[in-house]
Amino acid sequence: MASQKARRLILTTAVVSITIAGTLYGAGIKTEKEVTQTVQQKREATIDERIASLRGMRENLAAKKELVERQMHDLDARIEERKQKGLDGSKREPPHNG
Repeated sequence: MASQKARRLILTTAVVSITIAGTLYGAGIKTEKEVTQTVQQKREATIDERIASLRGMRENLAAKKELVERQMHDLDARIEERKQKGLDGSKREPPHNG
């Protein structure tokens, strides 16, 4: 009876191990295939497609730049407002490190 349990446990472990190994192997093949396709698509892209892609990236970067500049302007305005109210923190001691 104990040998039957052991045999069942070994068989179950073997099936699970084979299933996991097959899944990982298949996922690796799929990933490799996707990477190959992506590289091939980039190689086959025409000059016009590349230019359009670069223009899109440029627009995204310009929008991000505008957002960061606006945030910096708002921060400068808040700092100036605090200075005018006398809350610039110059009267307090700086925090001690350590």
